[in-house]
Amino acid sequence: MEILEEIYLPFTEGDLLEHCVKVKNNKGKCEKNKKFLDYYRKSLKKYKEFKQQNLQHIGLPISKVRHPCQIEKDERFWTAATFMTIFHNPHTNTLDELSKILTKAYGKVPPINAVQSWEECLEGELYLYFEANLPSSQSYKKWLQEQYSYCYNVSRRYADCPVHLIPYVINSSGKLHKRNGFVVKKTLEGASVIDALIVNPSNGFSVLIEAKVLSDISCDVTYDIRRNQIARLLDVMLERNDSLCYPLSKRDPEKTLFLLVTPKIFRDNPHYRFYGYKFLEYKNDPQSINRDLPYRNYDFVSLSSRMGWISWEEIKSVNQECCKWLERQINI
Repeated sequence: MEILEEIYLPFTEGDLLEHCVKVKNNKGKCEKNKKFLDYYRKSLKKYKEFKQQNLQHIGLPISKVRHPCQIEKDERFWTAATFMTIFHNPHTNTLDELSKILTKAYGKVPPINAVQSWEECLEGELYLYFEANLPSSQSYKKWLQEQYSYCYNVSRRYADCPVHLIPYVINSSGKLHKRNGFVVKKTLEGASVIDALIVNPSNGFSVLIEAKVLSDISCDVTYDIRRNQIARLLDVMLERNDSLCYPLSKRDPEKTLFLLVTPKIFRDNPHYRFYGYKFLEYKNDPQSINRDLPYRNYDFVSLSSRMGWISWEEIKSVNQECCKWLERQINI
């Protein structure tokens, strides 16, 4: 099969499809998402057509290059190309390289109770998935329902609603019933899309990867103006997913790590991005996580220790075949 893109995705469609997580269809049967490849195909088509029509890119207006050259800053492509290189390179040892990456992010000893080495975490068959959905936590959905119930049944003023202040959003959070009055919707937050997820079903060890190139984390969700993206991901990370398809059903929340991957410039200068502030706040003051997840009764010191941050450049130092775009030269 043909390589998809020499620099930004040097693999075949078949290679990429291996990392599509199975989901349950209407009949409850687990199968791969048939539309998984569509996004990559469309982006690659635009990029290839642009390069064929524009042999010289210097001097072109941003308005002309931004859309067709999206893959040059697209987290999906950076993530897939990087971690597939770690998993598919026949000349390197995947377990050894993952151990080195995790050591850079968390230290020599895994921040997991009764686990002494990364080798212990990684023993067994490892699975790598892109764009996997993890359900919103039940405790958060119940808590959010209670907040909107308060808005309608107690405060009765839009401005006093604890999780939002815009009338049309608050109005859409439920429905009016003749007998019960205002009833809040059961689901006010959908599943979270995980950029990459590494799962070891033999022991439950997992790594939830949030990848960034230029974008920042979101600072809210539709029905909660206080819920930032890192807090949301930590929340879903703590939830068991027994009803999901194998091997996601085997993920152990107590053995799951959160790994932020960003360019080195933001790793060295965290104040350039909102995620830099929130990550450091959660690391330096674990109880601040409790403020953003007030419905959780948890050991936030333990949770904070399972947060790691690594740059694309550091990953490339482990495997030089990764992130080939970092080697591109300016040709005049």
